[in-house]
Amino acid sequence: MSISFRTKLLASHVGLVAAIVTLLVLLLDRSLGADLERRLDQRLEQQASGAAQWGVGERRHPEKIAARLAAVVGAEVTLFDREGKVLGDSRGAQKREAEVAPEVRAALEGNIGHATRPAGESMQEMHYVAVGASDGWVVRLAAPLSDINETLATTRHQLLAAAIVAAVAALGLGVLASRVAAGPLRAMTAAAERIAGGDFDVEVKSSAPDEFGVLARSLSSLAAQLKAHIGELTAERTQVAQLLTVGREFMADASHELRTPVMAIQGYSETLIEGGADSSTARQFLETIHRHACRLGRLVEDMLRLSSLEVRPSADAIFERVDVGGVASAVVDTLQARAEAQGVALRVDVEGRVEMSGDPSALEQVLENLVDNAIKYGRTGGTVAIRGHEDRDEVLVEVEDDGPGIDTHHLPRLFDRFYRVDPERSREKGGAGLGLAIAKQFVESMRGRIRVESELGKGAKFIMRFPRVP
Repeated sequence: MSISFRTKLLASHVGLVAAIVTLLVLLLDRSLGADLERRLDQRLEQQASGAAQWGVGERRHPEKIAARLAAVVGAEVTLFDREGKVLGDSRGAQKREAEVAPEVRAALEGNIGHATRPAGESMQEMHYVAVGASDGWVVRLAAPLSDINETLATTRHQLLAAAIVAAVAALGLGVLASRVAAGPLRAMTAAAERIAGGDFDVEVKSSAPDEFGVLARSLSSLAAQLKAHIGELTAERTQVAQLLTVGREFMADASHELRTPVMAIQGYSETLIEGGADSSTARQFLETIHRHACRLGRLVEDMLRLSSLEVRPSADAIFERVDVGGVASAVVDTLQARAEAQGVALRVDVEGRVEMSGDPSALEQVLENLVDNAIKYGRTGGTVAIRGHEDRDEVLVEVEDDGPGIDTHHLPRLFDRFYRVDPERSREKGGAGLGLAIAKQFVESMRGRIRVESELGKGAKFIMRFPRVP
């Protein structure tokens, strides 16, 4: 059976009080008894000395002298000669003692004799004091200890009553003290059990400066730290799980994208090796093999570029003054022929000289990718515009086309790797679904942000924000 802290505290408190009270009673009892006996001894000694000085040895009729002295001092008086024989006794009849008592012997030797022993038929405890007088006589006074014993008995009863009252008061105070002391402990015990059960939303409020207050605040701090650490571990575990999922999806998507050109190259090459095709068919097969080989090369190149961007440390990023209008014009020059072949007009709308902080080569690749996509998937005879202007502390760069637009449910995943709005059309156009993911990595490596706005039939607009030149 387990005993609570409150019960232990109460029991120890009451036990300590009871032990202290018992010890005090014993000490008072012994001290009072010794003090009363000492006072009796002093009184008898003074009275015996006074009787000796009064000259009892020069008097006649020692029986009468003993009686008269006893009436005066209020004690039994016995007179002895120089041989220790009884000459007179206040009790009337002359008492003979078988041998000389030790107090009498001490008085005959010139000292003051003291002794306590039972006497008489009732064996009543008596205290004796004997002193020497003239003519070698000895005066001995005796008094019973019954009065002292009665006083001690009365005092013990009073002390016992006081001890009982003190014990009851100690019990009451102990109950109150244990309740006050055990309250914070119960709260901390409940908090510790909640923490052990995984509930870290624990706060034990206490402003007390004592050890309980310090312990309560330490417990609350411990719960908060555990909650923070558990939260970090949970977030890291979630992130790791997401990375594993992304890795598996990447492997599946990459395998799927690589399998198509590899199988095409393998099938056409086996046919050519077997020699079953004429020269015209063989050339057609070789052109197909070359086309798939080029597609495979672009795919591998995009995957390597995306991987390098993802693992590149942020410290390796390039930040220099970039002329947005100049980069946009260079992109238009690069893609002008391809745009004209599709009947698409390219336009640069940059207000004055707009400069941003970033990597000019990375910005050029991002714009090339976005403009190339707009040419591929835009409207024949349409327009693709590159715009740039300052917007407070940022530089806004946009690529907008007036093509068929993108259904809104594709927008959240448009920058995911290998994600394509129309996979079949994308393959026909030579896209592998990595261009926008690469563009996003480039933009974020320059501390920028990219998003897309589009609706079916209303074209698409890619909006990028970069930091201005400080």
